[in-house]
Amino acid sequence: MSTALTASLILLVFVIMGAIIATTVYFVKFLIQLTLLTKNLDDTTTVVKDELKPILGEFKETMVHVNSFAKNADNQMSTIKKIIATIIGFFTMFAGKFKFLQSSFFKGFLSSFNLFRRK
Repeated sequence: MSTALTASLILLVFVIMGAIIATTVYFVKFLIQLTLLTKNLDDTTTVVKDELKPILGEFKETMVHVNSFAKNADNQMSTIKKIIATIIGFFTMFAGKFKFLQSSFFKGFLSSFNLFRRK
């Protein structure tokens, strides 16, 4: 082999070793940064979880109150519907009798009017 080829191969080996070392250093640095990121992410999620617990408790309590208010309003509306149905039924029954009385009254009024008109 010639000395130029030997020098080129030795230089190639050193360049490859340098590239492997640089890649290893960057990979280790990347793993360290990734570990720090996951640790910070874990701390952040813990803080958010601790902050959200009271808010979710209050939200649950509020929803319980809203639900009880809605049930109460539903019961009130059911009672009002029953009262209105009873009133409508009463007036329907009364209106049927009123029509009978009205027609009888009108017939009686016309016959008395005709009676007085003839004289």
